Amino acid sequence: MMKKRIRWKTILNFSIVLIIILGCLYYQAAINQQKSSSSVDEVGNVKSEKNKKNENDIKLTTPKVRPLATSQLAAYIGKSSNKITADFGQPVDKLQSADNVEWWLYNLNQSDYLKVGIDQYTKRVCDIFTIGQDTRQGKLKVGMSFKKLLKLTTLYANFKFNYHEQTFQYELSERALNQHPLISFKNGSYAIAYLQPGSKKVYALEYLNTDMLVKKQLYHLVAQVPLPVQYQGKVDWDNLSQMLPVDLLQLINAKRMQAGQQSLQLNDNLNLKAQSLLTKVINQPGAVVATKYAANLKQIANDEFYNRKFVLLQRKNLKKQVVADLAVTSKNSLMLVAPFYSSLTIFEKPELLKMVINKLITDKPQPVGMAYSHGILIVVTGRSEN
Repeated sequence: MMKKRIRWKTILNFSIVLIIILGCLYYQAAINQQKSSSSVDEVGNVKSEKNKKNENDIKLTTPKVRPLATSQLAAYIGKSSNKITADFGQPVDKLQSADNVEWWLYNLNQSDYLKVGIDQYTKRVCDIFTIGQDTRQGKLKVGMSFKKLLKLTTLYANFKFNYHEQTFQYELSERALNQHPLISFKNGSYAIAYLQPGSKKVYALEYLNTDMLVKKQLYHLVAQVPLPVQYQGKVDWDNLSQMLPVDLLQLINAKRMQAGQQSLQLNDNLNLKAQSLLTKVINQPGAVVATKYAANLKQIANDEFYNRKFVLLQRKNLKKQVVADLAVTSKNSLMLVAPFYSSLTIFEKPELLKMVINKLITDKPQPVGMAYSHGILIVVTGRSEN
């Protein structure tokens, strides 16, 4: 009898301990699920749970997204273009685009360069891009450190959104979280925080609506149905070929001002070299670059806008005879970028941004030549002799 009583007492004690352990495990799992979707290692990189070893990381899996309070700039998204002219005045210049957006340019030749995207159909603000200091940015601002960014908001890895009466979801990879994390606001708009390679400071901010976010194809899309086909309006390549290089140079020079560097100037001779190369690339890409690049460049030149592979080539990637004909030497730097439909592309592609910072923003002043058309950009810098 005594043995049975001891046995039942042992079983009861074991059951109580087991229940306590299971309760603790359940509580810990619930706490983890509520934590941030991102974590930071010692050098400030967002880490995935699947790669977690001994670091005190947080799961990449995202709980319900908590949007930030809408800042002044984010509040303009969805407003009438008249609201922009009332608050900012008339733009210094206007730039057409390849995706039915007219860009209004402000603060040219200044370090606080700003551009506002106006949807050509709705005449409403769909995008605001800024690279300088502006009190209207609110707590999320250009120049803030990655550490402060993480204190301000959780960097979520998943975003569900409705688009044309369908539900879609973006999944941000670790790379995306460490290069251009996505942040949502309470008014339904978003901000992309473009981070500077190396320092991880916020290098630029782009506020945008869902339509522009989808057009950018910057993040992995999860969907049960295909995205609705977007109508591609007629592109004014004459306007874009002239204005896009000017806009790009304005943006680069604004960043040079912030870095304490003198502005770059376009050089006629280098412009001619860039234009000569561009003409060859558009007409005979196979004569300029290897076959693995040529087919893609031909499709881009033919205005096939979607699902094109990004190409970033330098002088060493061109065929030797082409380099000889252009008379560019080791003292010249050359970039061929495609597809390229907006100056914002340099921020969307981290490898391109790093090259632009090193060769065009932080380097000493040098002559520069540019040529652009049909989604292909050529930039030549350095010695300008014939």
